[in-house]
Amino acid sequence: MNTALWIAVALVCVVLPAVSLTRGGKRIPAREALEGYAAAAGLPLTDEVAGPVIDRIRRRERGMVIGGVLAITLGGLAAVLIDGTGTEAGALVFALAGAGTAFGGAWTMATHRPSPLSDTPVVARPRSAQLSDYLTSGERFALAAMPAVLMIGAIAGALLLLRLPSQVRGAAITLGLLGTGLALVSWILALLALRRVLAAPARSGSDLELAWDDAERAIGLRQVANLVVGVGCFAIAFWLILVAHRLTTTGFYREPGATPLTYALSLASLAIFSALIAVAAAGPMRSWLTGERKGYEQRRLWPHGVAVR
Repeated sequence: MNTALWIAVALVCVVLPAVSLTRGGKRIPAREALEGYAAAAGLPLTDEVAGPVIDRIRRRERGMVIGGVLAITLGGLAAVLIDGTGTEAGALVFALAGAGTAFGGAWTMATHRPSPLSDTPVVARPRSAQLSDYLTSGERFALAAMPAVLMIGAIAGALLLLRLPSQVRGAAITLGLLGTGLALVSWILALLALRRVLAAPARSGSDLELAWDDAERAIGLRQVANLVVGVGCFAIAFWLILVAHRLTTTGFYREPGATPLTYALSLASLAIFSALIAVAAAGPMRSWLTGERKGYEQRRLWPHGVAVR
């Protein structure tokens, strides 16, 4: 496919589904959709808080669509500059679409400032909220362990590829290190975004509205954290792809006496990189499969429930 088709597919498959509730902040959600959203959040949506909650959702989704479109545009330009029309161009556009969508929503939360002229009563929580109040222990472990997992993967990948002759290895190590470097950059940017979102002020007129603010904040934080884990897992899998590519497309596996080394490198790379991906993804996957992440911030910040007036 050409670059224009990749851009269209990324927009339809990545950005638009993520902002479907308000169509990127352009509309007020239908009542049925809003009730389903409230049921998923596990919070009542009274007439008193419906307006502020809808404003928060529309603001977040507006930032997501802006970030996603900008990232897709940059990805398309980069694909044109490198003259990419194949799978590599699609992977670049899709990766940037996911990153732009997640960071766009987080950026909107972090930069929004309530009007200082508002005379609405403000409810404050008795303690400051931390990342541990929004992300489960498994999600936080994956986020904290990502640099170590990436470095282990890079060292293992380089050592495995060094077993191949230089003419077979080519620039595979350089490409693998570039992928790892980009994943580490995304991790650093994610940490900055997470801190900004946590530090963003919340102006709420009731406990229920503040609980909804926590639910929206948890969504934004989780999107960024999951993005980092996804990018890290892809960077690790990229080493596996590079090893397989060098062994097969160069015809090395057909060379006399190359069979034992081919089998050894194939099995070792599959075992090492699969284990690293499992370590990185186990926490978020467990939180999702067990349902632990649903309502997690409410159990942490509102252990006795939320008062509804």
